[in-house]
Amino acid sequence: MNTLLTTALISFSLLAAQEAEPLPSAQDVASPSQALPAQSQTGQSPTGQAQTDQDQTDQTPSGTITSPSPVLFDADQALVEINAWMNSIDTLQARFHQVSPDGSYASGLLSIQRPGRLRFDYDDPSPFLIVADGSTVALQDQALETTDRAPLRSTPLWWILKRDIDLSEDAEVTEVFEEAGSIYLGVRDPDGEMDGDILFRFDSMSHALQEWWATDSLGQTTRLSLSEINTGLRLDRRLFVLDDDVSDSRRGRR
Repeated sequence: MNTLLTTALISFSLLAAQEAEPLPSAQDVASPSQALPAQSQTGQSPTGQAQTDQDQTDQTPSGTITSPSPVLFDADQALVEINAWMNSIDTLQARFHQVSPDGSYASGLLSIQRPGRLRFDYDDPSPFLIVADGSTVALQDQALETTDRAPLRSTPLWWILKRDIDLSEDAEVTEVFEEAGSIYLGVRDPDGEMDGDILFRFDSMSHALQEWWATDSLGQTTRLSLSEINTGLRLDRRLFVLDDDVSDSRRGRR
């Protein structure tokens, strides 16, 4: 696969757009382990202090009443519910906000129509457009008037665009934990054909995807966050057809 396209699809770090206007805590984007809360160990409170039976008891005149034990995080059940949310999505549209390893910031409109179709429509002045048409992913650079393509199944996008999503089967799960109202899921290619790792963040209640960190084989990390998420929309299928005439203006650009 073309090196430029591989880099784009794994880490979305091609942009050298305008100077960064960091998202909240975006200063830690190059090190997701710093940007994220420390993982809590089983039996510990979110502050990291072990909870004891004594901490969970209240003395009353009639004797001692023990509070219910905290509910332990079930990683397997979390994966089931994440897969269920992903599979419930037929169409999705959201604003995306990207911070690249060099600190540059870019934004745009993400459109998804499962199975197999996706469009990253970058705002000006970025010249890039990424389109998955169901079988192929294409990266178009309007400034250089070039288009690079790769099979959809050979990219990480396949994990979230395929018809029946099962992240625990489709990818190698490296970690699953809950912290501060979010579930974090780390995955990598089980066959080792795609370098790098991806750490997804889902809402712990709705299990909706909120953002992810993609780290390439050189340890460079890109952060991409979603906002204004809408699902169940009627999307024009022409959004997912790439016009190779790069002189055409892209639809829906801001």
